[in-house]
Amino acid sequence: MTRMKSVRMLLLLALALWSLAATQDGEFWQKKPYQKWSEQECRKLLANSPWAQSHTLSQALIQPLQSPGLPSAGGMNPTGPGGIEGTRSPDPSERGDTGRARQTRPMLQYQAQFRSALPIRRAIVRLSQIKSKYDDMTPEQKQAFDQNAEAFLSKRFPDTLVLYVSYSSNVPFDDRELARHWQSQTTETLKNFVFLILPGGEKVPLSGYAVAQGASREFQFVFPRQYEGRPLVRAQDKTLQLEFPHPKIRDQKESRVLIAFKTEKMRIDGEVVY
Repeated sequence: MTRMKSVRMLLLLALALWSLAATQDGEFWQKKPYQKWSEQECRKLLANSPWAQSHTLSQALIQPLQSPGLPSAGGMNPTGPGGIEGTRSPDPSERGDTGRARQTRPMLQYQAQFRSALPIRRAIVRLSQIKSKYDDMTPEQKQAFDQNAEAFLSKRFPDTLVLYVSYSSNVPFDDRELARHWQSQTTETLKNFVFLILPGGEKVPLSGYAVAQGASREFQFVFPRQYEGRPLVRAQDKTLQLEFPHPKIRDQKESRVLIAFKTEKMRIDGEVVY
């Protein structure tokens, strides 16, 4: 009997150690509430995580786009979302050059995030807390902040998913031309060029597009959560890819941007969150 008790105790101890190790190996967004996330953790989640990935193009890496020509960048003025802040790059006409000669490796980058995913919105709120010095606020200020945060976090996306994309270039002229292109697009001009690619290769077309105007460098793609009667992401699926065209700028060719997300890593409490 004593020996059986000893074996049982050893088994319970091993199980407890295994559970502890599993918890310690989990990501920070699973181990602690978002109010405890650090600034570094928030920035990691927003830049390089299951819900956020980037795509960089340089002069040497841009490949031709094997598809019909891209929609024209001129003559359209879509209504963009308000309240999105950005940074204005210097207009090359104000400097008298394009800026390209000053860059040894001209580069363009797109950063995509699942804004419909709660972890991304929690990271945005927490980062805002840190920047606003939330802990030093008065009770009234905290209450106002919490009300705005709750409205942002409680938003639900039962029928759609939202992919937020920011873009930038280290060449001012290219940055300006990118903004000119994306700020002139609409859902109608992009719907035949922007897709979510499912694991089986099916392409889900764009259902909505919104773009920030002026100095901002951001836009949003909206897709349905159901395609041909099935959810976009199923339990056995491992990846989901965003495809959209990068426009021709100066001597660069039109190219395809393809950003892959590992949906198997997007699970929280056994459910894929996106």
